[in-house]
Amino acid sequence: MSTQLCYKLTRKLDCDPRTTVTTLAFSPKGSYLAACNLDGTLSICSASSGEILYEVHVGGRVSLLSILWTAHDECQLLCGLGNSVVISVTIATYMSAMNSFHAHNNLPVECLSISGSTVVTGATSEVSLWDHSGNSVYRWVSRGIITPPSSIVVNSNSEITVTSLHWAWTKYSDNTLLIAYLHHGILFWDIRKAKIAHFFYLKTPVGAMHISPDGNTLVVSNLDSGFDVYHLNNCTLDGSILHPCHGHKIPVAFIHGGFAVLSGSPIGQVSIWDASSRTLLQVLKHEAEDAVLSAAAYIDWESDRFLIATGTIAKESSKPAIYLWHAVKGRHVACGFIHIYLNNNSSSRSN
Repeated sequence: MSTQLCYKLTRKLDCDPRTTVTTLAFSPKGSYLAACNLDGTLSICSASSGEILYEVHVGGRVSLLSILWTAHDECQLLCGLGNSVVISVTIATYMSAMNSFHAHNNLPVECLSISGSTVVTGATSEVSLWDHSGNSVYRWVSRGIITPPSSIVVNSNSEITVTSLHWAWTKYSDNTLLIAYLHHGILFWDIRKAKIAHFFYLKTPVGAMHISPDGNTLVVSNLDSGFDVYHLNNCTLDGSILHPCHGHKIPVAFIHGGFAVLSGSPIGQVSIWDASSRTLLQVLKHEAEDAVLSAAAYIDWESDRFLIATGTIAKESSKPAIYLWHAVKGRHVACGFIHIYLNNNSSSRSN
């Protein structure tokens, strides 16, 4: 069965002009939207109305850089801080930051990912593995550090910087961790054998990456001309999407079960493309052409809920803001339509 969608802006949340939205994440069931800011504020909003329900303020104006929802009941999430600390936050009748631990040594925790009981943290050049499968959720056990790839002539003068962490089922392992480095390619780590399974060197930088839900396709933000799409199992280029990046780490993600690609924008024009044909389907325009360097999506096939959240970096004439977009059935609106196929066996999920 197929349908046509068009995203419409439903709420704009203005932020403190002195700060910047660093990352956004919908909760597993789409009830909440979590937003991190450089001023040390974590906001939990209603995904439907945009109302701020909870806030956590980290002392000392330590920046919040990454978010990871860890419980399907939407009660717990992790936040990576600019001072190498990871905090665990629990949502209840009130909200409180719970056990924190130093994941790295004086490095900003910019990436978080989870598979089962294993949490991965990325900070500059370091990638660390942590286990929290013990009886206490407050106990974090180190499972080691993944050594970054060696430099070669073309990147010998570039710092090793982790930009993305993702899990995938690959020909190397049914639980492969992919680690993207800004100038040093993508490393495939076999979590079960605790060793490198493969290394994929790219000629372009990797500002961000995302893997399609079926595990067959990888999309990479290259900081220059837009996005490159690769076949994951043989790492061959399938095609490219031209989109201005202006040197920014533009976020990119598969949405609609992998049928579409969502990207950020340095000029306030968030775009949605058909993942197969790379045809531009819709542009989500933001005020004042502010840079959009954070984005998240949530899909619930059963209830036909399609949500997108975007965060802007303010210019001198504007304020940073979070935009909430809801999809509307195509027959009710006049705009470029997104044509997708609904899978009756699909369930709700982020992206």
